[in-house]
Amino acid sequence: MTKLRTLSTLFPKAIQVTDNDALLNTGAEYWAIFQPGGFPGTRANGKQVDFTWQIIFDFYVRYVTRAESLPKFKSARSELINLLHPNCLNSTNGVTKLVLSASGGLQQDTPGDNPNFLIQTFSAAISQRVTFDF
Repeated sequence: MTKLRTLSTLFPKAIQVTDNDALLNTGAEYWAIFQPGGFPGTRANGKQVDFTWQIIFDFYVRYVTRAESLPKFKSARSELINLLHPNCLNSTNGVTKLVLSASGGLQQDTPGDNPNFLIQTFSAAISQRVTFDF
Protein backbone atom coordinates (compact mmCIF):
# COMPACT_ATOMS: atom_id res chain seq x y z
CA MET A 1 0.00 0.00 0.00
CA THR A 2 2.86 2.35 0.77
CA LYS A 3 4.32 2.03 -2.75
CA LEU A 4 0.98 2.87 -4.39
CA ARG A 5 0.56 5.95 -2.20
CA THR A 6 3.68 7.42 -3.84
CA LEU A 7 1.71 7.63 -7.10
CA SER A 8 0.27 11.02 -6.20
CA THR A 9 -1.13 11.70 -9.68
CA LEU A 10 -3.69 8.95 -9.03
CA PHE A 11 -3.80 8.84 -5.25
CA PRO A 12 -3.29 12.38 -3.89
CA LYS A 13 -4.91 11.39 -0.59
CA ALA A 14 -3.60 8.43 1.43
CA ILE A 15 -7.19 7.36 2.09
CA GLN A 16 -7.54 6.34 -1.61
CA VAL A 17 -5.28 3.33 -1.00
CA THR A 18 -7.15 1.37 1.64
CA ASP A 19 -8.94 -1.83 2.60
CA ASN A 20 -12.20 0.03 3.28
CA ASP A 21 -14.50 -0.04 0.23
CA ALA A 22 -17.12 1.99 2.09
CA LEU A 23 -15.06 5.08 1.19
CA LEU A 24 -15.70 4.82 -2.57
CA ASN A 25 -18.47 7.41 -2.49
CA THR A 26 -16.28 10.15 -1.01
CA GLY A 27 -15.44 11.74 -4.37
CA ALA A 28 -11.98 10.54 -5.43
CA GLU A 29 -11.30 9.57 -9.05
CA TYR A 30 -9.03 6.57 -8.35
CA TRP A 31 -9.01 3.91 -5.64
CA ALA A 32 -6.97 0.85 -4.73
CA ILE A 33 -8.98 -1.35 -2.38
CA PHE A 34 -6.87 -4.11 -0.85
CA GLN A 35 -8.04 -7.59 0.13
CA PRO A 36 -6.33 -10.05 2.47
CA GLY A 37 -3.73 -12.19 0.69
CA GLY A 38 -1.67 -15.26 1.52
CA PHE A 39 1.99 -15.80 2.31
CA PRO A 40 3.19 -19.37 1.86
CA GLY A 41 6.73 -19.83 3.15
CA THR A 42 9.36 -22.51 2.64
CA ARG A 43 12.51 -22.84 4.70
CA ALA A 44 15.64 -22.30 2.61
CA ASN A 45 17.94 -23.42 5.44
CA GLY A 46 18.11 -23.14 9.22
CA LYS A 47 18.27 -19.35 9.23
CA GLN A 48 16.35 -18.29 6.11
CA VAL A 49 12.78 -18.46 4.88
CA ASP A 50 11.57 -17.64 1.39
CA PHE A 51 8.15 -16.00 1.29
CA THR A 52 5.89 -15.26 -1.66
CA TRP A 53 3.51 -12.59 -0.50
CA GLN A 54 0.20 -12.49 -2.41
CA ILE A 55 -1.22 -8.97 -2.47
CA ILE A 56 -4.63 -8.49 -4.07
CA PHE A 57 -6.36 -5.19 -4.79
CA ASP A 58 -9.20 -3.85 -6.88
CA PHE A 59 -8.30 -0.80 -8.95
CA TYR A 60 -11.25 1.59 -9.39
CA VAL A 61 -11.41 4.40 -11.95
CA ARG A 62 -14.35 6.80 -11.76
CA TYR A 63 -15.82 8.13 -15.00
CA VAL A 64 -18.65 10.42 -16.05
CA THR A 65 -19.23 9.48 -19.70
CA ARG A 66 -18.83 6.14 -21.42
CA ALA A 67 -16.58 7.80 -24.04
CA GLU A 68 -14.00 8.80 -21.42
CA SER A 69 -14.15 5.58 -19.40
CA LEU A 70 -11.75 3.28 -21.29
CA PRO A 71 -9.08 5.89 -22.23
CA LYS A 72 -9.04 7.17 -18.64
CA PHE A 73 -8.76 3.64 -17.27
CA LYS A 74 -5.95 2.66 -19.68
CA SER A 75 -3.95 5.77 -18.85
CA ALA A 76 -4.28 5.24 -15.09
CA ARG A 77 -3.49 1.53 -15.35
CA SER A 78 -0.32 2.35 -17.33
CA GLU A 79 0.86 4.61 -14.51
CA LEU A 80 0.21 1.82 -12.02
CA ILE A 81 2.08 -0.76 -14.11
CA ASN A 82 5.04 1.61 -14.61
CA LEU A 83 5.23 2.16 -10.85
CA LEU A 84 5.18 -1.56 -10.06
CA HIS A 85 7.70 -2.74 -12.64
CA PRO A 86 9.50 -6.00 -11.77
CA ASN A 87 12.62 -4.35 -10.29
CA CYS A 88 10.92 -1.61 -8.25
CA LEU A 89 11.27 -3.43 -4.92
CA ASN A 90 14.57 -5.24 -5.49
CA SER A 91 16.99 -4.86 -2.59
CA THR A 92 14.16 -3.78 -0.29
CA ASN A 93 14.36 -5.94 2.84
CA GLY A 94 15.32 -9.07 0.92
CA VAL A 95 12.78 -8.64 -1.89
CA THR A 96 14.02 -10.43 -4.99
CA LYS A 97 11.07 -10.39 -7.38
CA LEU A 98 7.71 -8.75 -8.10
CA VAL A 99 5.14 -10.14 -10.52
CA LEU A 100 2.06 -8.01 -11.21
CA SER A 101 -0.94 -9.46 -13.01
CA ALA A 102 -4.59 -8.65 -13.60
CA SER A 103 -7.23 -11.32 -13.30
CA GLY A 104 -9.94 -11.30 -15.89
CA GLY A 105 -11.27 -8.35 -17.79
CA LEU A 106 -12.75 -5.08 -16.70
CA GLN A 107 -15.78 -4.96 -14.48
CA GLN A 108 -18.23 -2.11 -14.28
CA ASP A 109 -20.41 -1.11 -11.39
CA THR A 110 -24.12 -0.73 -12.12
CA PRO A 111 -24.49 1.57 -15.15
CA GLY A 112 -26.49 4.68 -14.36
CA ASP A 113 -25.61 4.62 -10.69
CA ASN A 114 -23.46 7.43 -9.39
CA PRO A 115 -20.56 7.24 -9.19
CA ASN A 116 -19.64 5.02 -12.16
CA PHE A 117 -16.42 3.00 -11.92
CA LEU A 118 -14.41 0.67 -14.12
CA ILE A 119 -12.75 -1.95 -11.93
CA GLN A 120 -9.98 -4.49 -12.41
CA THR A 121 -8.54 -6.89 -9.85
CA PHE A 122 -4.75 -6.96 -9.62
CA SER A 123 -2.51 -9.47 -7.92
CA ALA A 124 1.09 -8.83 -6.95
CA ALA A 125 3.35 -11.72 -5.98
CA ILE A 126 6.39 -10.47 -4.06
CA SER A 127 9.25 -12.88 -3.36
CA GLN A 128 11.27 -12.14 -0.24
CA ARG A 129 14.08 -13.93 1.58
CA VAL A 130 14.12 -13.31 5.31
CA THR A 131 17.24 -14.14 7.34
CA PHE A 132 16.92 -14.75 11.06
CA ASP A 133 19.77 -13.97 13.44
CA PHE A 134 19.51 -16.32 16.39
